[in-house]
Amino acid sequence: MSSTSPRAWPWTASSSPEPYPESAWIQSPDEIHPISLQFIEKESLTLEELLSWLATQQFEGQQTTIEEWLDCNDFSSLNERTPFLLQGELANPYRLADLRISGMPIIPVRMDGIARVWTDVIDGREISPGIHHVTLARTKGWWETTWLGFADKKQALTMTEWLNDGRGTNWRWSTVGEGSLSLTFDLPIQSPNLGDMEWDGEIESVSASPPPLSGPELAWSDVKVILFTRQGCYDNRGKLARCAHIKQRQFHDEMFRRGSAKVWNKILKLV
Repeated sequence: MSSTSPRAWPWTASSSPEPYPESAWIQSPDEIHPISLQFIEKESLTLEELLSWLATQQFEGQQTTIEEWLDCNDFSSLNERTPFLLQGELANPYRLADLRISGMPIIPVRMDGIARVWTDVIDGREISPGIHHVTLARTKGWWETTWLGFADKKQALTMTEWLNDGRGTNWRWSTVGEGSLSLTFDLPIQSPNLGDMEWDGEIESVSASPPPLSGPELAWSDVKVILFTRQGCYDNRGKLARCAHIKQRQFHDEMFRRGSAKVWNKILKLV
């Protein structure tokens, strides 16, 4: 991935959070800096091990490590940061530039048993009719990739306040209590397609076999997720509207209707 300005990112978050950069990155106000991730041969990582490994990763084509760059640019060190799952537009470089979030390392991760899904409300800011944000829901046999951002406290509050539009607490820091999370070195990874989905009238599941993991597992207890805790996610006659299958404009034009939502604390186990 070549360096570019976050403001030059051609895909705005208001139309869809995807596509994302092709590799791990960290951005300053003027530039997206690609990061080369070195494979780590372990079955699982503690938070301390994850931060220690990430600190030594280098920018593409450079000898500068992430920790050195953060220190030289007066950003919070990795030990002052918390991993946050960035499942929607908060992993979009343009959105991060809007929020003036700089110096947040972002790396790819894989989720198993958990899917990114559209929420059932519209955020009327920026465009008409508005933006559909992304939350999470369980799906048996599912796998997909998303992003893990290492945010300091100020950045975490900024992201949460943006989703809440500066008022209310519909979006809250949560800890997932099911499924699995791991580092991935196999970008891009293809999620199950619609033909792989089975529906028994109550529960959806994936019939295809998942590809093998390519990186160590992470503990959900070490990761925060900002989830929508008002109405939950969109209910498509009992099924989920997964972001991997339905893009934002398609979701709004062809599927979305008010008043159909799955209850937030029944679509995902939290701890």
